[in-house]
Formats: sequence, structure tokens, C-alpha cells
Amino acid sequence: MPDRFMPVPAGNTALIADEPSDLAVAVTVARRMLATFSTVDHGDHAAVDLAHGALTESLRILLRAIDRAAERQKYEAVRRSVDAQFPAVAAFLAADRVERGEGQ
Repeated sequence: MPDRFMPVPAGNTALIADEPSDLAVAVTVARRMLATFSTVDHGDHAAVDLAHGALTESLRILLRAIDRAAERQKYEAVRRSVDAQFPAVAAFLAADRVERGEGQ
């Protein structure tokens, strides 16, 4: 199994078939950050700053993943609509994706 953080060669989707989605990873990170930084000694200003930064970053990552998931859903809805209206174009594009090694 390749390292999760190593780039995957173009067109080789078999290596990442069991990888979690960006949203699932973002949720996991947010949960870990919340568990780690949810209780802070408010008298320790450095700890409060650290917790604030960590939770802010995890929220940013989570929101970005949600935005990407929403964009993917919109793209897929449009693609399905185009496929239904123009089956010949859909077949051509599907064959082109297979030729390029995408979406296997």
C-alpha cells in the first residue's frame, strides 16, 4: 500500500480506491482537534492561543472540504443532466476518459 501522503501517478486510481474522502478526513481532523483542545486553562494565554489557532484551522479545513463536496455534487448533477439530454456526447466523453485512464 502506498504512503497516504505520497502523490499518486496520473491515471492510477486503483491505488486510492479505498482512501477516505476529503470530507471524511476533515471530520476526523476536526474531531481530534476538538478532543485535544476543547479544555484549556484560560489562565495560560499561550495555551488559549494555541487552542484557538488549532480549532480555527480545523474549522477552515472542514469548511473547505464541505465546499468541495458541494461543488462535486453540483458537477455530477450537471453531468447527469447533460448525459441524459445528449447520450452520444456522453458516450464520446466516457470513451475519452477511459482512453486517458481516468475514472476506472
